[in-house]
Amino acid sequence: MTNSTTVFKPQGTIAHTLVQMMQDFAHTNRMKQQQLGEIEAEPGNKTQKPIHKVSANKAIIPIIVILAILHVMIIYLIMAINQTSSELSTTQRLAGIYSGDANSMMSNTMQLSETTSSYILMPRIDNGEVNYRSLFTFTTAFFSNNRGEQVLERFKTYNVSDPVKGLMAEANASSELMIDRQLHAIALMNSVHPIPDIEPLNTLPIPALTAEELAMSPEQREALSRELVLDEVYTENRGLLSAKVGQANGMIQGAAQAKTGELSQYIGKLRTIMWITTGSIVVILIITFVMLYRWILNPLGKFTQQIPTGEPLDEKEGFKEVTVLAAAYNDVLKRRNALDAILRSAAETDALTNLQNRYSFERYILELEDSKSSMAVLLFDVNYLKQTNDTLGHLAGDRLICTAANCISDSFGEKCYRFGGDEFAAIVEDCTPQSLNQMITNFLADIKKNNVSISYGYAYTPDLSKTSIKKLIDEADRNMYTQKRETHREHDSK
Repeated sequence: MTNSTTVFKPQGTIAHTLVQMMQDFAHTNRMKQQQLGEIEAEPGNKTQKPIHKVSANKAIIPIIVILAILHVMIIYLIMAINQTSSELSTTQRLAGIYSGDANSMMSNTMQLSETTSSYILMPRIDNGEVNYRSLFTFTTAFFSNNRGEQVLERFKTYNVSDPVKGLMAEANASSELMIDRQLHAIALMNSVHPIPDIEPLNTLPIPALTAEELAMSPEQREALSRELVLDEVYTENRGLLSAKVGQANGMIQGAAQAKTGELSQYIGKLRTIMWITTGSIVVILIITFVMLYRWILNPLGKFTQQIPTGEPLDEKEGFKEVTVLAAAYNDVLKRRNALDAILRSAAETDALTNLQNRYSFERYILELEDSKSSMAVLLFDVNYLKQTNDTLGHLAGDRLICTAANCISDSFGEKCYRFGGDEFAAIVEDCTPQSLNQMITNFLADIKKNNVSISYGYAYTPDLSKTSIKKLIDEADRNMYTQKRETHREHDSK
């Protein structure tokens, strides 16, 4: 059987009597000071100098200040590293955007050049129709935002050096010259092989031919058209475009790499400082821990070993607060142990069943107000106790109550209580419906085995914060009395 009696342990009474301890200590300390003054006043008496004790507050406050400063430094360093890393990422991303935009100018111009050449070299396809499909591609590229002029406008707003902008302006000049010659070549070829008036071909800004060009024969106009996109001037500007864009890209990437190297070096310095700061914090924490262990934890650890034995505590070792606590404990040790043992046993334990009593139950449910765990409350009532007392005597009734208490505590654990008479309660925390049903099954088997009739009722919630312990008790009480009425009805009918 699980014994649910609360056994008093000496170390568990420190918090319970702390206020009384300090009051008694203050009184005792005043008496000691008076006695010490009287002894010192007597001639010929040499009193021992009191040992100077350092307060934990005085030792800890400077450490806290230093740690706070170092933590502020770490926060600043983290912010600086994040900001620099973001700037580094932005630099690399913008370099990619700038290079991509520069390449788009060259790609667009080359696409225009290739589609123009395709049309000029083969103005008609095999079935005799005008090769306007190449012109569709030309038109799309011509009106895209990757044309030289559009790219150059964007570069004017980019954060690049003036030499890069100058190279892009030169590249744009070559691009525009090529496009002008492309449109001129298309106009010459259009005069020989008219382009259909369809969208979007009819939106192309095809220039008008000069009177001299109109006076040429169709063959001459075709030859001039090919010359415009194949001669040395056109080829030279094509090379210039590629060279200028390449130089601009080189300068963009070079500037990005230089800034990236500078930012990376700065991040490295910040990280070094942060590691040094973090190391300093670790060293200070180690020193602090050694201090706390040496003058707080170690004495308190010894106290925890001495308190259960009832021995007096060492008042010389540790910070001032520790020695004060030891002195206070020593002054009230004997009275506290005796008084607490008597009061706790009388206040919390049912003498007959050795279970906790109603006072313990009510105190415990107050502690559950902020709980969010699952919980079941069970109430019990021993049936036919009066008949047992009347027919077999009160000793038999007492045995019946003890047997019922054993069945309840065996099945539902430590939190079992006797309210008085034939009434009991149990609280089960952190349970599931399945585990609760198993406990009830074990309980029913146990009372059947011991030939005891107990009415019970319970209430369960998966989260106590969504209801209240009072509601659970009321629900369990209703269920218990419902079962009790049924039990008596069945008994009376037999």
